[in-house]
Amino acid sequence: MDNHNNQTVIGIFDTMTQARSAKKALADAGFSGDAVDVSKYGEHGTVGDNYKRDSHKVEGFFDRLFGDHKDDNRNYHRKDAAREVASRGTVVTVHTANMEKAKRAAAILDQYGAIDLDDRYNKYNNNSFNADENRKSLNQRYGNVDKEGTIEVLKEDVAIGKRDVNTGSISVRSHIVERPVEETLRLRTEEAYIERNKVDRPATGAEFKDQNITVKETSEEAVVQKKARVVEEIKVGKNVDTRTEKVRETARETEVDIVKNGEKNRKHETAKR
Repeated sequence: MDNHNNQTVIGIFDTMTQARSAKKALADAGFSGDAVDVSKYGEHGTVGDNYKRDSHKVEGFFDRLFGDHKDDNRNYHRKDAAREVASRGTVVTVHTANMEKAKRAAAILDQYGAIDLDDRYNKYNNNSFNADENRKSLNQRYGNVDKEGTIEVLKEDVAIGKRDVNTGSISVRSHIVERPVEETLRLRTEEAYIERNKVDRPATGAEFKDQNITVKETSEEAVVQKKARVVEEIKVGKNVDTRTEKVRETARETEVDIVKNGEKNRKHETAKR
């Protein structure tokens, strides 16, 4: 940790979790969000990709913070130590207006485990730093420093509309069927007959002549005639009716309860549609 011109205080942490906790404590202590910056470069003694990308920017920051006077060995050493340690952790920078506020900020950073620059720099140089042991020690002091809790805030949107649903159908088809028709008729038949009777009477001369008698025989027979008639018309269609229906549904969303300073304030997190 270092301060310069009683205005800037930096704290370097092994994890982002510690840095965020320190930033929250600073905010609770009255240090506004604009006065506190958090930049992650590495973690647990390992140089991260962010530092590799922004190394020139980080070096420029420490040059401005400590100055670039190589003849000042002590200050130059402090700059190298801060830059080396920062590349392997998360840096919290607090901009203050006076020495009193700088001391208050430094105390808060220490409270959340800010790294001792000289001690850590020496361990990095002599390869005595053990990341696993350091992590274990931090977890014992501050809880699980590698765990960052995330609560997903959910909201259901309900879309109510309408659709066609098949509720049944009517099919009409026609086909020819046969049914027996029966009628009882009295049919007349005529049959000619000859009846011969013996007689004995005097004949006259006029009776001697040729005669021809014809009797026609007839009979009745059944005659069937069929006439087709249209006796019914079947129309197939559908009637359309409308009705009003009230649809009720429930939509779920996440409610976040935040406990702060012993008071429970419910905060409703809802997504804008």
